Amino acid sequence: MFSPVRSFVRLLSASPIPGAIPKRTKLPPRPKWLIIEDELDEKFLKGGRGPGGQKINKTNSKVQLTHKPTGIVVTCQYSRSQELNRKKAREILALKLEDIQSPETSRNAVIGERKSKLKQSKAKKSNRKYKALDEVRAETRAKESEAEAAEVDPEDEFNRMLAEAALRAKNTPES
Repeated sequence: MFSPVRSFVRLLSASPIPGAIPKRTKLPPRPKWLIIEDELDEKFLKGGRGPGGQKINKTNSKVQLTHKPTGIVVTCQYSRSQELNRKKAREILALKLEDIQSPETSRNAVIGERKSKLKQSKAKKSNRKYKALDEVRAETRAKESEAEAAEVDPEDEFNRMLAEAALRAKNTPES
């Protein structure tokens, strides 16, 4: 059985294959422990754009968090619910703080790296596919050109036969 510390370390450890794409289940945890409530200034604003229709313009469901030590301001209007917006704003702020604290190992950096590796992998797969298709097309073109070269042109064949017939007519004595 794994202890919580060991499983956490295991989640953060590198993949056994260097350069492998990390699985979604093996991403670092969300950094909720970076937020200290005393360092936050929270305001509720009337919403502007987004889902919710006219109700958004009348209620204070938009959340604005200011992290006092760093001065980072996060606004969130993810939904019509004030509680969901508070939760989402704190998640966004925690991710930004983690980016500042450890930019190479932050969750956003790992997710960005994963996206770029997936994109590269798809591009390689696509290149392999089209390279194989191009090779098949080149082979069929080569076979077609060989077949065309081997084919006899009917007009040339007819002219050759006429010339042979004319030679035979000259060479055969008339009786």
